[in-house]
Amino acid sequence: MLRVCFALALFSVVLSHLCFIDPQQRGPMAGINEAGAKDCFRTTAPCGGMPAMEPLVTIMGGYKYNITFQKNLCHYNPKMPGTLDVYLGNGKGKDMKMMKLKTIMDTNTTSPYLYVVEVMIPDEPMPHAVLQVVYNTSNPQAPPMFYQCSDFRIEKSHKGQ
Repeated sequence: MLRVCFALALFSVVLSHLCFIDPQQRGPMAGINEAGAKDCFRTTAPCGGMPAMEPLVTIMGGYKYNITFQKNLCHYNPKMPGTLDVYLGNGKGKDMKMMKLKTIMDTNTTSPYLYVVEVMIPDEPMPHAVLQVVYNTSNPQAPPMFYQCSDFRIEKSHKGQ
């Protein structure tokens, strides 16, 4: 029994995860309904080490859009709660400038836990836009950050014309 408890404790410390559901994250999404999914364990900035993909989705600019992402394993630190930050970038390169759209304070959630977050999409055409979610754990027992990105297009709405 002690070995099982130790294994579970080690598993929860080492394998915090973050997955991007909608728009779909870069790369595969195998097993994301189970806490500790390997396709959600990405700790390399800016996009978890995953290369840019061709955009699969086009989103109309100038409107609010609900994105969905998952904290696949919770690393809540009650002494210093972390954050989940949403950014928007334009292009494919590592040096692209990211604009912060939203910050959500980390809370002690179940694992996995879905977030549906409303963001405003700028009304500017972007043939290759990138949404990035960063989980800043603020937990010394966990990796400091987890990254996920999603590639999509923004089409100008032409509203008011």
